Amino acid sequence: MTNQPTLFIHQLRQLVYLIIMVLSVVLLWHMSDIYKSALIVEHAAVENTQAIIILMTAISFGLHAWSNSANRPLLLLLASLALAAFIREHDAYLEATIPYVSWYFCWLFPIAAIINIIRTRHNFGKSLTAFLQTNGYHMMVTAVIIIIPVAQLLGHRSFLQDLINDPDTDTYMLRRVLEEPIELLGYIQLLLASVELYIEHRLLERRNRQQAEVSEPVS
Repeated sequence: MTNQPTLFIHQLRQLVYLIIMVLSVVLLWHMSDIYKSALIVEHAAVENTQAIIILMTAISFGLHAWSNSANRPLLLLLASLALAAFIREHDAYLEATIPYVSWYFCWLFPIAAIINIIRTRHNFGKSLTAFLQTNGYHMMVTAVIIIIPVAQLLGHRSFLQDLINDPDTDTYMLRRVLEEPIELLGYIQLLLASVELYIEHRLLERRNRQQAEVSEPVS
């Protein structure tokens, strides 16, 4: 059973994450008032911020994997997926500079991580089961829902054209207005999830260490 101080700290972390998300929305409102549509065009502030945040998420998972050998294969997989998403964000540039290959090489990183999991599969099941019970995992699921089905549906041009059914409406700009800020919020949530997972693992390590010290026989 979770004790009261631990529960309070957990709820405090969730409040901090909520405040960060709200401040992100407020900042977007403020920036849009200053820069107008220039904020969301290709390679502008929102898109570049997305790339920075997803790269920070990949680095966060990577550093976590380096310091946590018990969960390293799983964390490397998460880092590789975040790195693949970072590369995917640069699809237009890569399509122009690397013909035929483009951004598709990014899948090499998750494939390498999966091969590593297969090699160490005797430990992976336990690590995955524990991961699925963490708050970090649930935050990641929420982030993925925001980034993929929600942002992609609202940012799908043909969907908007069919929905609005007005040839005079600039669906390209409307698509970017809907898709880019929502994706940005999803990436921020994903970064926070990586931080929460790291905190949870460190707290678990400390708790296991304290239990081991208590259970040691007194000489």
